[in-house]
Amino acid sequence: MQQGITVEASIIVLAKNEELYIEQTLKAIFRQKFNFEFEIIVIDSGSKDKTLEIIKKFPVSLIQIPPLEFGHGKTRNLGLNLSKGKYIVFLNADATPADSCWLNNLLRGFSSHKNVCGIYSKICPRENCNPLDARDILADDYLFDISNRVRFIDSAFAYKRLNVEKRRKFIAFHTISCAIDRNILSNNMFAEINFGEDLEWSKRMLEKGFKIIFANESKVIHSHDIHLSFCNTVKKYFDDAKLNQTLLRRWNLLNLSKLSVMYVFKYLKDAAYIMKEEKALFYKLSWIFYSPIIRLAEVFGILLGVLADMPKSLAKRLSLVEGKKAE
Repeated sequence: MQQGITVEASIIVLAKNEELYIEQTLKAIFRQKFNFEFEIIVIDSGSKDKTLEIIKKFPVSLIQIPPLEFGHGKTRNLGLNLSKGKYIVFLNADATPADSCWLNNLLRGFSSHKNVCGIYSKICPRENCNPLDARDILADDYLFDISNRVRFIDSAFAYKRLNVEKRRKFIAFHTISCAIDRNILSNNMFAEINFGEDLEWSKRMLEKGFKIIFANESKVIHSHDIHLSFCNTVKKYFDDAKLNQTLLRRWNLLNLSKLSVMYVFKYLKDAAYIMKEEKALFYKLSWIFYSPIIRLAEVFGILLGVLADMPKSLAKRLSLVEGKKAE
């Protein structure tokens, strides 16, 4: 149960089958340079590899829940209720702090700005990340706009007039590595939805008058190789399209008509990025030929995601989130 606040920060690490990175991540947490009390709580949702064995090497509180009890919003709300910190820091087990200043840089905005509800880190791809996922992560700086690092709604009229792409950029936020004011989160908990709890929460908080900060100095190393699989790419973009439809009605007829242009544009960007890499020519050519195939999977995923009358049983099969939860 929730107790009185006795530490400055509670770091909630979410894990499942993370033997590759959990040790790196926990070591990086303990290397942080900070001068306040903290606690680390790891919530594991049914690891079957060596994750639990690795976690038990560290002085952390380990909470184990069944896989089917996991939910992106639900489990983070559980972490809040188990913690005691003034600030709640959420960190994925495979999101490794890039340096010893990650936490200080993440929390600094609470003291330098008023009415801040949440702050989130910059994500950097791992060295072994495939070029398509790596480029997408680096391109996310478009969403995590450094020029608009502190975001709040100063005019409800202007906010409502934003087109859907600008509004998507405005509400950008993620819980891969973020910090949230405990009192605010206690009164505005995450929606218990399967995917996109971070964006739903950010939109809700901004519309209530709070501020969101992008702490680009706070960096974590994090990436997945989603694009190695055509099916997983379809599923990932299916989930993303459904979320964006629910929150913003993003994929209207006008935006859907631009998908072919976006497809070509992404391929050209991929080719330029791949050719700049210091890799063998065969590697570069392989990915340049593979790019249009996998970008087509993204288009399929988006189109399937905007089908409102799809049977629930089919939607569940097309969801990457649902599939991982049941593993």
